[in-house]
Amino acid sequence: MKQALLLFCFLLFTGKIYCQPPGYTLPQPEKWGKEKIPFPIEFAPSIPFKGMEEIRFTPGWGDNKSEDYWSYSFVWFVEGAPVINQDSLKKYLTQYYTGLYFTNQKESPTGNRDFTQIQVTKTEASNADIDTYEVKISTINFLNKQTLVLNGRIHVRRYAAINRTALLIEISPQDYKHPVWVGMDGIVGGFKVGD
Repeated sequence: MKQALLLFCFLLFTGKIYCQPPGYTLPQPEKWGKEKIPFPIEFAPSIPFKGMEEIRFTPGWGDNKSEDYWSYSFVWFVEGAPVINQDSLKKYLTQYYTGLYFTNQKESPTGNRDFTQIQVTKTEASNADIDTYEVKISTINFLNKQTLVLNGRIHVRRYAAINRTALLIEISPQDYKHPVWVGMDGIVGGFKVGD
């Protein structure tokens, strides 16, 4: 009995040490801000993922005089292989940007909660992506309560060996030819899973 108890304790102890979730690396450009948020996301709890959101903010993200204003990249590194398509992305991004507004502002300037509009278009898959999407987001900027139109790219990657999916998301009000996209593309290109 004593040996069985010792074996149980050993397995319990080593399981906590060695059964950590798989890791990833999201590049951190110099002077860019960062934030990590576990799922479920507090301001968008209906997004049904388990995992982590990790964000990289351009240096001018919060400065409305900067060309980097509202430009940022983030990853949703989630468990399993959830269904990701135009409909699910539209639903999740609507919940995300509406929730983001209301977590920072308590009242809607439009008088209703349906101010976020999302368009999602599937494009040719790039690099390591299984799918790539472009998005157009029209929402309310919680910083100034004005309409905000954002462009976005979503790169979907699956890691079957560790049962994870990465959604690498780039967002900016700038058009896709603007230099801010080069920095965000570098983050996507430098994303790695594992050590």
